[in-house]
Amino acid sequence: MASKLNVVYAYSWHLASSDAANVQRIMEAVRAFCIEIGCAEVSSLCVKPDSVQFTAVVPNAGQHHFGLTISPEENSSTTRSCLRVSSFKEISEIMHHAATLGVLVGATFAGMVMEYRRNAAGEIEVEQRSAFDPDSF
Repeated sequence: MASKLNVVYAYSWHLASSDAANVQRIMEAVRAFCIEIGCAEVSSLCVKPDSVQFTAVVPNAGQHHFGLTISPEENSSTTRSCLRVSSFKEISEIMHHAATLGVLVGATFAGMVMEYRRNAAGEIEVEQRSAFDPDSF
């Protein structure tokens, strides 16, 4: 039987902070949101000096590792990852929630790039554009 997880969803997170307590607070909030939307097998946070992470089984996406790697040299925390999905609903909700916490989220799927960011008023702005230039592709 073929897998229903048939679309690759690639994403990146960037947080303009290398403060470990702030990164841990944000990742705990993302973890709690995963529980709230019905993710299964949500692990405890794994906190290391250079990263904060957890795993969860996301509906319509399977088990996934979420985390941020802390870079004091760049005063930021980042991650890049991908997962296969059969629906964008839950993973998009997680990405949107991360943006409400101040994470700049970039996502690529189906030939499109989306960026979620919180503006000065605290609202989430989403920019969507083609992942390639159709004139030079």
